[in-house]
Amino acid sequence: MIEEWQIEVNRYGLIRISGELLEKLCDFRQLAKQAPESGGVLIGKHLNSGGVLLIDQLTPPQKSDKQGRCEFYRSTEHNKLVNEIWQKSNRYSTYVGLWHSHPEPIPNYSSIDKQDWQNALTQSKYEGNKLFFVIVGQTHIRMWEGVKSAFRPEISLIGEYKIEN
Repeated sequence: MIEEWQIEVNRYGLIRISGELLEKLCDFRQLAKQAPESGGVLIGKHLNSGGVLLIDQLTPPQKSDKQGRCEFYRSTEHNKLVNEIWQKSNRYSTYVGLWHSHPEPIPNYSSIDKQDWQNALTQSKYEGNKLFFVIVGQTHIRMWEGVKSAFRPEISLIGEYKIEN
């Protein structure tokens, strides 16, 4: 069993990523040469007014997604899944970000990833002014914080988790 990953974020508070979610993310590592990129949506719960966030669910890749070795296109099917989860949780579990995998040990975002994240920050409906973005690499998982702003969204690396084999 994987332990929870915790990240303290300046001017926000503690983000907790459940061990169960980390295990699910690890299942999507691109370890085989033919393994495609996978991705989906991160779902979490705002636990209190002090900024504590528990990210504990994801939407898995859908048949309507487009997946290649070094590409992933998230279909609108994820929006339906997030809405269903939100309704079933009495509007408690909500959209908090995006995740996808990369075929590299320690993942870095591409220009296409950055554009996707900026679009999410400016066009999506979500609570507050932040979204979180996860890339699952072969040996590490990294998380970035995206902040919606009047000029241009800001994206910064906030954490790195080493996957223990």
